[in-house]
Amino acid sequence: MSQSPQNTVLRSDYDASIVGLYASLVAGGLMLAYAIYYVTVVNVSDDYSFLTLGIITGATAVSVIGMHEWFRHQYGKDRVENPIEEYGGAIGVLMGALSAVWLSRFAVFYGKEMSWIEVQDGEVWMPVWLAALQTAAILLVMEISTFSIRRHSLGTLPRTVVVLAPLAVVFSGVKIWLDYSRGELEEFITISVVLLTGSAILYSLRLDRAVLYLLASGAAVGLPIFMALSSWGETEHASLLVPAVVLVGITATDRSLSKRMIENGSGAVVAAILFCQIIAADGTHFIIAGQTLSQEPFGLTFWLWVALLVGWFAPTTMQRTPAMPVGLALALALLSDEAAMVAWFVGLSAFVYLETHPLARDWVVRATYVAMVVSWTVSSFIGAGDPEGNILEFGGLTLSVIDGLSLVLFPAILALGIWAQSRHRLRFYEGPSVLLLLASFNVDLIEEAHILFVGIILVATLYQLNSFLRIRSENEESQLDWGTEIVFMTLIVSPVVLSTLFSSFDLQSDEVVSRALPLVAAIGLFGICHRWRKDGESLSLRPEMAAILFLILVFLMSNIDEASSTDAIRMTLACTALAVALLAFEGGAAFHTTPLERLIGISYLSIVSLISAVIISEEGADMLARSARDLLIIAAPVIVNFRLKTILDLSQEARNFGTLTLSILLIIGLTDTSGGLLAIPVFVIAVQRAAKHVSTPVLACLPIFAVIYASVFHSNHDANDIIWNAMAELPYLGETTDLLAFDTPRWVSILLFSIPAAVAFYLPIERAREEGSRFGPEQLFGPALALLMGIAFLLPDPRTAPIMIVAILTYVAWKNGVVLWFWISPIAWFWASSQLFDYMGDGSIEPALARVVGGLAGFFQYALVQKGVLLQNAVRDEAPEQAQLFDKAGSVSRVYGYSFFLLSGELTGALPFIAALFAAWDGLRNRIPLLLHGSVFVQSVTLWNWISEDFPTTPPDNALLWPIAIGIAMVYISWSRKDPYGSGEMMTIMPDLSGDDSFDIEKDFGLFGSAFFLVAMLLYSAFIDFEIAFGISIVILSLHHVVVGFSRDHGWRRMISLVGMPSGLIYTGLDQGELTLVLMLFLAALTLIGQAVLYASRGGLEIGSTIEGATPFVSEVGVRDPEPEEPLMDKDELPEPEPSESSDRSDEIDSPSEEEEFDPEPVEARPHSPLFASETAPFGIRLDPPLVSNLRAMIDANNSVDFSQWSPVLGISSNGAIVLNWEKKASEEE
Repeated sequence: MSQSPQNTVLRSDYDASIVGLYASLVAGGLMLAYAIYYVTVVNVSDDYSFLTLGIITGATAVSVIGMHEWFRHQYGKDRVENPIEEYGGAIGVLMGALSAVWLSRFAVFYGKEMSWIEVQDGEVWMPVWLAALQTAAILLVMEISTFSIRRHSLGTLPRTVVVLAPLAVVFSGVKIWLDYSRGELEEFITISVVLLTGSAILYSLRLDRAVLYLLASGAAVGLPIFMALSSWGETEHASLLVPAVVLVGITATDRSLSKRMIENGSGAVVAAILFCQIIAADGTHFIIAGQTLSQEPFGLTFWLWVALLVGWFAPTTMQRTPAMPVGLALALALLSDEAAMVAWFVGLSAFVYLETHPLARDWVVRATYVAMVVSWTVSSFIGAGDPEGNILEFGGLTLSVIDGLSLVLFPAILALGIWAQSRHRLRFYEGPSVLLLLASFNVDLIEEAHILFVGIILVATLYQLNSFLRIRSENEESQLDWGTEIVFMTLIVSPVVLSTLFSSFDLQSDEVVSRALPLVAAIGLFGICHRWRKDGESLSLRPEMAAILFLILVFLMSNIDEASSTDAIRMTLACTALAVALLAFEGGAAFHTTPLERLIGISYLSIVSLISAVIISEEGADMLARSARDLLIIAAPVIVNFRLKTILDLSQEARNFGTLTLSILLIIGLTDTSGGLLAIPVFVIAVQRAAKHVSTPVLACLPIFAVIYASVFHSNHDANDIIWNAMAELPYLGETTDLLAFDTPRWVSILLFSIPAAVAFYLPIERAREEGSRFGPEQLFGPALALLMGIAFLLPDPRTAPIMIVAILTYVAWKNGVVLWFWISPIAWFWASSQLFDYMGDGSIEPALARVVGGLAGFFQYALVQKGVLLQNAVRDEAPEQAQLFDKAGSVSRVYGYSFFLLSGELTGALPFIAALFAAWDGLRNRIPLLLHGSVFVQSVTLWNWISEDFPTTPPDNALLWPIAIGIAMVYISWSRKDPYGSGEMMTIMPDLSGDDSFDIEKDFGLFGSAFFLVAMLLYSAFIDFEIAFGISIVILSLHHVVVGFSRDHGWRRMISLVGMPSGLIYTGLDQGELTLVLMLFLAALTLIGQAVLYASRGGLEIGSTIEGATPFVSEVGVRDPEPEEPLMDKDELPEPEPSESSDRSDEIDSPSEEEEFDPEPVEARPHSPLFASETAPFGIRLDPPLVSNLRAMIDANNSVDFSQWSPVLGISSNGAIVLNWEKKASEEE
């Protein structure tokens, strides 16, 4: 029989519904288990209480059975699924399970009192076989429940509780049972655990729910892990995973079961095996029913691997589950000694068989090889910590762990990878390159292993690089895009860099090969890259260049440790010369390069310059060595600049790269060690090229670099410096001034004056250009600033100069339309006003007043931008960078205003709070949600500080009432679907969501309002010592969201209730304690399980069957009964669709038969939803009445829409999202 087609749900929040379903089931089961444990152990102190609880719960279960029988008598066996029976059935199953546990517990107590049974001595007197008695009672209840479910055709909710009940009992009871046996996992407990977990799996199959099978099998393999990790458990308890895997494997042998279900379950099995191997890697024995079956090296880790191989892999072979060979390879990781050799031999042989098998899929082969690589990696990291251990001892043959990992297993796996790669089963990024990369990360193994291990990595890496570049050069079709190629090359060359780096640690003086290895590797890399280099291709943009330079650095660092100071200096100069020569060759000395390649080259040179400067300084080099180093560094840019006589690329992107190149060159000047031989030429080159090529950013930055150069080198110069010492000896110019926050020599004016001088030199040349001069107000702004600063540094008292400089620059910038100045002018006004206040009051004026001036400057600029005055003289450039400067000037000014006022709390706490309020109003008026929400947090903090500083008698915790009130207001706005923002486009951090149709105001206010309310309520309830208020608040808010979420089909509201409802109930119970906590625990568990069913029904999810080919189940619990819907034609008369064959057939199908027989008291059948059909589509579309109702509400809410011109159209996008579009009518379009 062919498989039935599975329905496809086209929804944008489908994944969220799946997450909600599984999260609710898992959380509900865990909550149920804890509730049972809490009642059984913590809350009940009297043995007769078990009798009372057992009778009450048992009577409740029996009454539920009677209720089902009454419904069957009244409405027949084929009645419609209804919530009363669903939730009643779930409660009945739960009460029956609790009754079985508690009555069996009382029976043992009563038997002891009547001397019918023998008990243990001591405080814990319960017999060990009580676990088996409770297990039998639970199984009886489950069997009765299953019979009742099938008899009354109950839905998913009671079936879920049937499966969760034994799991909850075993998870909550195993600790109690172990107390009975004094911590020993003896026969009765082992049998109980296996029966309960196995019964959950079997009941899930009998009740035909795939999700429950996955949950039960996952719990079965997860229970041993839970026991092993618990404080009361032992690692040996993980041995229960072996029979659990066998049990799950036996159930998977049925060919009638869903293949997809088995494949999904295989992932949980493999994950559990691997995790248990990790926790049992310390030599844990394999123990079952209190008996030690085997010890190391064939301990628990080995038997877990065997369980995966025999207990799961063999039974599921018919299913061809791809996780099995992958999991089998991963399970090799934690085996040791002889067991590891046996398993690795089997694993390597299995990979050869898999690789040569014609039916093996390529991705399975790749995943299996990667799994073997991961296993070897884990084993190598573990084995490297045991350098004295042996992996094999056979007669006189001994193989150490280090040699076995590095010289046996590693070459074998590497050879298999290269072989599979040659057969095109593996690709470069998932084959040997991954193995080499992971091996190179193992520092301990590299240090302990023979140098031959590093040699193998080096040779194999060069082979991989040569193969990749050869294919790249010979096959044009194999060309990759630039980004992908960079990633591949990084993956390939990284092993040689890392392995040589780690092998250079702690070298002895006689290890010549290890010391020379980095240089040999660098030469090998460059040779291979140069061999397959394309014509005119530079290595600057490829990771091989970074690798070569890094290897040179490794060679230098590994050799200067043992060398004398003189030899270290010489070796540093030699390596610097080698690096500079390579950078000059690849940067443009030998062939033409692009601006980006020159930018990367100068970036590398900056690193070389910094490292060499540090070494030269630490070794105390003389002036000759320092001068030689500076001349070497400056040689590369000079050579490239000499070769670059004409700039061919005149695009804006090339100019941007050139700007960055000059900026980095200026940074290189800061590494000057000779006293000016590097810094002065660098500054001169930057000034000359910036003035010649009219680089606006560099011209603006040059004054700043001039100040930095002068300040840094003046403070650090000595008598041996060539230029700085002479500058310091100049009369008056050698003095320092405190114009800035740090001391700056007055001779900085020389550097500053050189900037406008260079511009004045090239200005006539620019005016003579046919296209006109490129110097404009923005280009002249930097030189003008340099001129004014140069004059200011020459003044005797410079504190009066900043305010005049800033005022002049502001007027000039406004007059000439220099937009860039207004991005920094509030900071300039703050600095200038602080200098002026310091001059006027000699420290008596509050420094925070300068921040107010900066804030006022920012707000004043923003107001002028809004009025169109500030930028009225500026011309908006269409270039993206310039357009951003123009468009964002107002926003930047606003940020400055808020920032300075928030920092002005030293004057009064009211200023920051008022600024935060103004920010909220600004966010609402300009439709900026981020500003609005951020201001609420800032309001709370500033109000707290204001109350604590200015109102000492009032507790500052009362400020929490402000975010509580705002949160409630935002939740109300979300519920009422009001738009508090003004008209216009939304401004969000994600431009794609800025449109009115994309931005969800209801969700935005609902989420942030809930967060503000709950966080503040948590703190305030602790302050007023009434913490139950927080729990009640969570419950009330979650009830609001769950009702609105399921009625409006909002996934985000349902997710809030999923977490909030049980959390609030538990918090309330913990606060009250005793019986209130018991009630809240069970209520939270049932709430979670009930929400899972609501997710499946209202979320549109289908619960798969455990039978292959069966149709999935769709629950209707929680779905509202449809109400008669009027056609959506009240505002716009839409043309009726022409009848088609599909619609005729659907009408015939939807119309009930007149000869249908009814029960004595029939229940009105649920009418079908409207079906829409088209002659051009081979399918129909059925809309549920709740969706139609929501669409009506959405359409009615759009009062601003002109229905004479626009008509609503429901559309389904390519990603499955349902969208209500508005389309122009045909008459308007014509």
